[in-house]
Amino acid sequence: MQNDYTFYKRVAVAAFVVLLVVAGFYLLLQVADFFLLVFAGILLAVLFCGLTDWVTHHVPVGRGLALLLVVVLVFGTVIFIFSLIAPTVADQADEMRRTIPNAINKVKDWLGGHNWGRKLVQEIPSDTEDLLPRPGTFLSRISSIFSSTLGVLADVILVIITALFFSVNPKLYTHGLVKLFPPRSRTRMLEVLEKCYATLKLWLLAMLLSMTIIGVSTAVSYTLLGLPLAIALAVLSFFLAFIPTIGAYGAAVPAVLVALTQDPKLALYVVVVYFAVQMVETYMITPIIFQKTVKLPPALLLFFQVLFSILLGGLGLLMAAPILAVGLVLIRELYIKDVLEKADGVADQSEPVSAKIRARRGG
Repeated sequence: MQNDYTFYKRVAVAAFVVLLVVAGFYLLLQVADFFLLVFAGILLAVLFCGLTDWVTHHVPVGRGLALLLVVVLVFGTVIFIFSLIAPTVADQADEMRRTIPNAINKVKDWLGGHNWGRKLVQEIPSDTEDLLPRPGTFLSRISSIFSSTLGVLADVILVIITALFFSVNPKLYTHGLVKLFPPRSRTRMLEVLEKCYATLKLWLLAMLLSMTIIGVSTAVSYTLLGLPLAIALAVLSFFLAFIPTIGAYGAAVPAVLVALTQDPKLALYVVVVYFAVQMVETYMITPIIFQKTVKLPPALLLFFQVLFSILLGGLGLLMAAPILAVGLVLIRELYIKDVLEKADGVADQSEPVSAKIRARRGG
């Protein structure tokens, strides 16, 4: 009887723990957008702090003045670039709204001429105008992947304010977080947080360089090919490049559709040029950049992007790469080094073991 009671008690405890974990996971998903916005604010704060540290290192000014200069410079640059290209991009975006449906109709006509393509044509909406936003709502439709237009504006303001608070006094928050851990672990946690900060800073630098290279190269290539809407398509490529792998190739779709309205050969040239740019950027430029900064496993990154996009939507897809970068740092520092390697009482046995194996083979 006692054994049965103990068994049922363990089953009840296990079931309660499972339900508690499921409930916690469900609640976390319900407020996941909030935590993603906070993380986006931290990411922007890392950019501000990194630039501020660079200014204070090269210019004899206080940190407060340096931060003010950085914030003004960053937002001033964004506003200047936006005001410079916004009229062109707006005109070309409106023209794109009228051009892409014609390209889709051409693709439908071509597919309709083949037996294998007729079923595919039936899945395409008959009114191609519904595939694109109406005039004047292009940007708001893009923003709707997160929430309504007003909601997106509120999210952006929250991210900026969070970044400014974190940037003004980062030690207030890092030391406050560290105090949640036992005193003997606080120094180590500060080291780990510093490594997370360095990782995010280097990842941001690498991404900005990669985005700039893709944006400029596609703008030059599209202009040389005579592709209509070259600037708007290049700006789209620049922003989508923030989403590694998925965003970069997703930007090719509207470019090919626009080219199809002119000439099928132009569409072929666009495909060749775009993928050539991507190959050069992916296999030559990006490895050089990320070898000096942060290197993320491509397959693991793609898995995280798909998982986050399914569970958390568009914002999760945007934040998947930097979250993965931080996660890898935490796993390496807190689990591999502090748990596994300390449990064995060694730092790393891979090199000595391989050396012994080579010595035995040589013997």
